[in-house]
Amino acid sequence: MLSQLLLFCLTTALHPTDSTREMRTVEISASRFTLPLRTNANGTQRLQMSALHGLPHLLGNADPLHAAELLPGVQTTSEYDAGLHIWGCDNGHNEVSLDGVPLYGVQHLLGFFSVFNAAHFESMTFAPSASMTSTANRLGGMLRMDTPASAPTHITGELSVGPFSSQGTLRLPIGRHTGLLLSVREAYMNLLYGHWLKTDESQLHYAFGDYNLTLLHQASDRDHLTLNLYGGHDQASYDASRHQSETAAKWGNLMASATHRHQFAGGAALQQTLYATHYANRLSFDQEELHFSLPSQITDMGYRAQLETGRWQWGLDASAQRVCPQSPELEGTYHAGYTAEPVQHIQQLSLRADYRLPLSDTWTLRPSIKGVLLADDLHRLHLLPAPTLSVEWSPSRAGTLLLYLAREVQPLFQTGLTSAGLPVEFWLAAGRHQQTQTAWHASLTHEWVVGGGRWGLSTSAYVKVLQHQIEYGGSLLDFISDHYELGQSLLHGRGYNTGFTLMLTRRTGRVTGWICYAFTRSRRRFTEAAYTGYYPSNHERPHELNAVATWRAGKRWSFGATLAYTSGTPFTAVEHIYLISHKLMVEQGRHNACRLKPYGRLDLSANYDLQHSERRKCGFNFSLYNATAHRNELYYRVRFHDGGFAYVPRRFFLPVLPSVNFYIRWK
Repeated sequence: MLSQLLLFCLTTALHPTDSTREMRTVEISASRFTLPLRTNANGTQRLQMSALHGLPHLLGNADPLHAAELLPGVQTTSEYDAGLHIWGCDNGHNEVSLDGVPLYGVQHLLGFFSVFNAAHFESMTFAPSASMTSTANRLGGMLRMDTPASAPTHITGELSVGPFSSQGTLRLPIGRHTGLLLSVREAYMNLLYGHWLKTDESQLHYAFGDYNLTLLHQASDRDHLTLNLYGGHDQASYDASRHQSETAAKWGNLMASATHRHQFAGGAALQQTLYATHYANRLSFDQEELHFSLPSQITDMGYRAQLETGRWQWGLDASAQRVCPQSPELEGTYHAGYTAEPVQHIQQLSLRADYRLPLSDTWTLRPSIKGVLLADDLHRLHLLPAPTLSVEWSPSRAGTLLLYLAREVQPLFQTGLTSAGLPVEFWLAAGRHQQTQTAWHASLTHEWVVGGGRWGLSTSAYVKVLQHQIEYGGSLLDFISDHYELGQSLLHGRGYNTGFTLMLTRRTGRVTGWICYAFTRSRRRFTEAAYTGYYPSNHERPHELNAVATWRAGKRWSFGATLAYTSGTPFTAVEHIYLISHKLMVEQGRHNACRLKPYGRLDLSANYDLQHSERRKCGFNFSLYNATAHRNELYYRVRFHDGGFAYVPRRFFLPVLPSVNFYIRWK
């Protein structure tokens, strides 16, 4: 019957007769996916860097890490907080990388900008847990900046000029199969904003720069080579001439890597990366014949390989870290008997094997076996298991449900006096001061596309139980002591993170964006007597609401808005201050028992294209940071008066921060 029907249709098409009837025209339509944020079944998200063009700019910069803070489960930081907190984890628990190569200091002063020039990268990949997609040994999330996969075929680039900094990116073909990407960003903060950069009538000087170079080479149809170089610096100084003193700070990154990807004839693929990365910082204080400094640094050299063959994925990560923890130095009339902190050396070897096992049309099982061989700084060997298991259920109409279970390990720690992006945070290695960090992780994620693909709804719930945690319990006053030792300022304990997130995305149309809510509990408990019981971590914000919207109003105008409203961060109140034998003694209350007022911020932007064509676009971006002038409390300062003291809230130096920058993009 089917063959006769096909023969009849063919005959009437070639030899039409009066009995031939014309079929009605069939139109197939689908919604165009315009949201530059994609969510994968395994819980990872990918944001195109072109999306930042439509978002509000801070002093002429649209920063990738600030965009990441608007994703569900990532805490929005305040102006003086440079941390990235994912699913309740500490900033040092995350792996932040450039093409998979870790960087250890990714924030400039006060956390306003990251070291990533967005125009140099094609996209940003985010995972709430690093173990989902990486062989890196981390307890927190993963954020990776991805360079383009192929070399440019013609000259393209971007240039942005603002009152605070300027940045440019040039993409050059230097052969049939080779291309070069070059990006430069330099800040000149004091040129226009120096009037506001004062504390107690003393001038603050600050500048930073970032420099990227990427070489892309297509050696053959099956071989691709990528070379990356990055260098960045921060320099700040504070000249208190009234006290004849000067405070200076320097910190920065250096990174180099080579990545080769080979596609085998049978469909298998092997990617190998050789890298070296270095981060160093130093805070110094000079007054007459006194010189005090706090240096620290970390160097990481390693090799990573990943083999994909059929349902199997194999991973290898071998690395060696040289860690110089914070070790105070004092020269001059007053000499404290500091004990020099020894340099730490550790080596890690990680092997991982993943297998994808389809159980049916809707159920998929993915077990992973991972083992870590660690040589700590005391030359002791440890075999650390880190297995994972994911169960995926994908019915046709109910979306995708993912259950993820993992045991995670991390032999590196980050701690310090503050999290404000100043060089008083440093790294430690497992061994002398603490055992390797571990965590048991469980999460349940659901992704659902509704409304014919126009809307997306995602939810997640998670719990993490953390062991072998440390926290810096000292202050700058400790360095006055003649017998300061780092180990005496470290607190040891454990903790847990729990919470859930809800995210609604508008995926199509001229107006796109998302709105998300997160509830988080991040608690810690330390064994020291003064810190009994569980208490909120320094970054815990139980409730957080974020929203992002972009609107293309016409050929020349586009608008963007971001909203963040969160609970206030906790802090420890001072109960008593007194002098004993000319030494200042501070008695504090229960740790993190108090909380700042809720934090809220609405940022707005408008882009106007002076020229808008297929090959070139130029115009102005107008942005308002904190457009509602919400008076956010960032921290409290203790002020003495009439023999007593009081708390005075400290806020950002301007209630509203407007900015404008001129941009040119050609392709």
